[in-house]
Amino acid sequence: MRITYLSNTAIPSDVASSIQIVKMCEAFTKNGNSVNLITTNASKIKSNIFHFYDVKNNFKIWKINYFKTFPLGFKYYLFSIFSIIKGIKLKTDIYITRNYFSCFLLVLFKKKIIMELHHGLSEESRIVQWLFKNTKFINSKHVVKIVAITNAVKDYYTKNYSVKANKIQVLPSGSSINKNFKFRTHKKFLKIGYFGSIYKSRGYKLIIELAKLDKKNKYFIYGNINNKNLFRKNNINNNLYWNNYIPYKEIPKNLEMMDILIMPYVSSITTAGDVGDITNFTSPLKLFDYLRVGKIIICSDIIVLREVLKQNTNAIFIKNYKKPHSWLREINRISISNEKQFIISKNNYKLGKAHSLNNRAKKILENIKI
Repeated sequence: MRITYLSNTAIPSDVASSIQIVKMCEAFTKNGNSVNLITTNASKIKSNIFHFYDVKNNFKIWKINYFKTFPLGFKYYLFSIFSIIKGIKLKTDIYITRNYFSCFLLVLFKKKIIMELHHGLSEESRIVQWLFKNTKFINSKHVVKIVAITNAVKDYYTKNYSVKANKIQVLPSGSSINKNFKFRTHKKFLKIGYFGSIYKSRGYKLIIELAKLDKKNKYFIYGNINNKNLFRKNNINNNLYWNNYIPYKEIPKNLEMMDILIMPYVSSITTAGDVGDITNFTSPLKLFDYLRVGKIIICSDIIVLREVLKQNTNAIFIKNYKKPHSWLREINRISISNEKQFIISKNNYKLGKAHSLNNRAKKILENIKI
């Protein structure tokens, strides 16, 4: 199958959406398809894309001029138009996109589309919202499948916008990591890690407070940190280690060194740039990477995360997640039971393997006729 993936996300980039898109293109190719990724030239990172994401050079990447002199809104629409023109020239069998306006235009051109839904409509422009509500393009016969990242996303669109439920397949994010199971024994202390964006909603200040309370264990933060002085002056126990963003290819080995991996959301979950609110819809890429390396997960009790995780089977949910003492209490409980640590770790390794991006790509293309 000849697939063209349209993405107006800057690539390469350290944001999770760009990682997932590139990794999905690799996964589609591994499933025997020919893939073209059409993206923008807006990225300020000049690294080789395949090297940056640690993916095989087995699909083609085309960059569309992003019209730097135009306002941001116009760029979005212009990209959609010119990326589709490029896709038509590439003789595409099916298009995949997260871009609502691209989907609308592809319907007008009567092209086959798989539309991925990752958030609510309120995150889109007023023009896109109007088109979505008034043209009902998402229900067109040309949209052959809709992939929702969570059941919450599916429910949102079927209940609020009459999107046909039988067209929607729920497939959460996944991981491309391929590691054997390892369990660290004879631990004098626990290594507790967080990997990802350093936004207020992601709980980095809670991690700082937790490290101040916990004199026994060590805490590791991997992500772009602007205010290093904040960490230095609060590292009173010398047990808090911070690292700037590391390339995605280096993440697996660093994940493996941890005993516990945390997702300390403390407020509305924002997207890149610390904007928006995806609390009710999120399916974090880091969650599946955490699972894939078989580590204990401790996370804020966000309802949507329970679509994947089960309490005490795959994760320990913190109800009073804004309180550092609540986190420390659960860390202390798990630290005294090596057996429980092993059981949860093994469960997560199995669940992570089931949620590989290769499996996700295969399921997306199931029953698609060209």
